[in-house]
Amino acid sequence: MRFAQDIEVKDDFKLSVVIPNRNRADMLLRAVLSLRDQTEDAIEIIVVDDASDRDLSAEYGWLEGQGVRVLRQPRQLRGPAARNRGAREATGSHVSFLDSDDIWLPGRYDEIRSFYARHENDRKVLVSGAVLHIHGEIREVHQPEWRAGSSLVDYAYRDAGRVQTSMLTMPAAIAAEFPFDETLRVNQDTDLAMRLDRAGIGFEISDVPGIAKEETPADHRLTSGAETADLSHQWYLRESHDWSRAAKSGYHLQDRVWRLQDSGRIGAASLALLRTLFPPVSPKETARRAVSMALGPRGYAALQRRMRKRRACDETPAGPVLSRWQDLTREAKRICASLATGNEGQGARPRPDGGGS
Repeated sequence: MRFAQDIEVKDDFKLSVVIPNRNRADMLLRAVLSLRDQTEDAIEIIVVDDASDRDLSAEYGWLEGQGVRVLRQPRQLRGPAARNRGAREATGSHVSFLDSDDIWLPGRYDEIRSFYARHENDRKVLVSGAVLHIHGEIREVHQPEWRAGSSLVDYAYRDAGRVQTSMLTMPAAIAAEFPFDETLRVNQDTDLAMRLDRAGIGFEISDVPGIAKEETPADHRLTSGAETADLSHQWYLRESHDWSRAAKSGYHLQDRVWRLQDSGRIGAASLALLRTLFPPVSPKETARRAVSMALGPRGYAALQRRMRKRRACDETPAGPVLSRWQDLTREAKRICASLATGNEGQGARPRPDGGGS
């Protein structure tokens, strides 16, 4: 792949990828490196630094040397503001969003370009499929079928569909018309998708995994903690006035329970889990979360490992995806180490096919 720097694009399709970042070095480089073997077309990559309090000048200098645009926020304004700024300053006809701890999988660019080559998709949002990286393992995600004309809220909560930031690609005009809500700390992706749906913007839900999302629990992740559990619930109380009863149950199952559990509020999590049964949307998932709370994080993780060993399904994309994740992680760490020792002139190693970045 060639980064978009002084490259003339001959047709009217050009993709801009916006990556917000705060304090991440090797993970950010891993995300950027995951874009480089996608295509020979020019991709504009925009990293928006959200006022990092860690010195990333060497990493940002290396990225700029590769043609990546690095924008710096004057103060910490959080992810939605960073994404909005990146989308505003993008020069592409279409915009994809990528969190700095996630990666693209091979073939995603081709899927995006092919989708928007059809005129009937000019006012649609493409939602990529995804797999999850959790504790060094790749796990597949069942993405439910999108029912044409159905509510996005029902899809996301009643049916447990994923519509997350790194999965979104849209025409730049739509990104400009419908920015992320900068007042939100959590639920920004679902909130944006709900507003797009209510405005009549169409969605295409792909069942092809285009990204690997980092979902290993960690204290530094912005989606964990007691505060975000409360902020998410405040958002729900404000937005759910016209939701179906099943969507409200689904919100508690897909969002409220795990936030409360992760923040250590087990009693409140148990009450929220009980709420998922009125009406029940997925008794199996409710039972799974009950077992998770009963065993605790370590006990449940051990149970999951035993279950996966029993299934031992070799015909999954987990092997190649995990190898890609690990290879990109090693390369990103190598570059960061070179920058730290002043050997940044070595740059990134060439791709196996002989191409460069």
